[in-house]
Amino acid sequence: MKRIVFILSVATLIFVGYVFVFGGKGELAIRPHEGEVTDPILLPVIEKFADAVDANPSAPKPRMELGMTYEAATLNRLAEQTYNQYTKQFPERVIGWYRLAIVQQRMGELEKAIHSLSNGAKVAPPKMAAPHWQLGLWLIDIGKIEEAKKSIAVADSIQPNTMQVLIAKGRIALAESNPERAIEILNNNRLISKVPDGYVYQLLGRAYRAAGDEEKSREAWGRAGQSKPKWGDPWTATVVKHVTGLMALRQEIIQLVNSNNIVVAREKINRYVSYEPNNRVVRRLDAMCDLKEGKPAKAIQKWAVLIQEDPKDIASMLLLGKARMRIKQFQTEEEIAKTKSVFEEILKIDPNNAQAKQLLEILPE
Repeated sequence: MKRIVFILSVATLIFVGYVFVFGGKGELAIRPHEGEVTDPILLPVIEKFADAVDANPSAPKPRMELGMTYEAATLNRLAEQTYNQYTKQFPERVIGWYRLAIVQQRMGELEKAIHSLSNGAKVAPPKMAAPHWQLGLWLIDIGKIEEAKKSIAVADSIQPNTMQVLIAKGRIALAESNPERAIEILNNNRLISKVPDGYVYQLLGRAYRAAGDEEKSREAWGRAGQSKPKWGDPWTATVVKHVTGLMALRQEIIQLVNSNNIVVAREKINRYVSYEPNNRVVRRLDAMCDLKEGKPAKAIQKWAVLIQEDPKDIASMLLLGKARMRIKQFQTEEEIAKTKSVFEEILKIDPNNAQAKQLLEILPE
């Protein structure tokens, strides 16, 4: 009898332990390895959310918050692992598939991202267009134009002629060697003004060149940026709210510099360097503050030091070259040749750098 009672007691303890650890459902939180996260502001936040997951593994919210914290901190592998847990536990929820796809795409695993988002599109609410246009844009990236057209048609039927849908239609026209149609779609002032970083001009530059209009192509490239837009989705704002730690401080400094609030930007930079004195992004921003304060020589010197430390630092090279183009004393024939050499060096490192090509084209001979 005592043996039976003992066995039952052990079984009860095992069951209680299982319920306590797994809640009868769900896995323990994904946590970083020792030393993997050193940010003194971020680490306690991660620990708080991971503890909340372990306290109630069957609850969706703590696990999603942990995943979003990893995603916002660009801890992509940890985010992917957490979102993988979420999609296994809640396969009917589009949010898990969408966030999983975003971090996979960020890691350069586009095929995996497309697979994940395809699953998300299947369970998305009928009036949610985002999974379909995002899927369509990624399918264009890998050359699956016919599949892309189907996804874009679904997005267009839910929300007609959004920026993303128009961009996709323009890109499809280019892929199908129909530059005239691409120009018709993309030469749209509303679209040009709303899509960031001159991206529409990149596409127009390609379209005009394909149509044989070199003059308009050069004009478009002269106004183009160098990157693709990062499209928002239904949860972008929520992910942004989970940005914390030194990354959040960096983003705050960027916003302050862009809005010309240099005094406060300097205060934040000083706080940042007390944690991480050699961060290259913040050092570039510090030089930008000098430029905006009317001290171009000081700014150029700081960017030059960054380039000397890392001869492949394209970001600093672009800032240096653009600053030289704006400063009067660098407009002599000799100095223009030096500026030209900066952009040519960028193209040796990255032959497809659109911004360097554009800036070279508009430099005086």
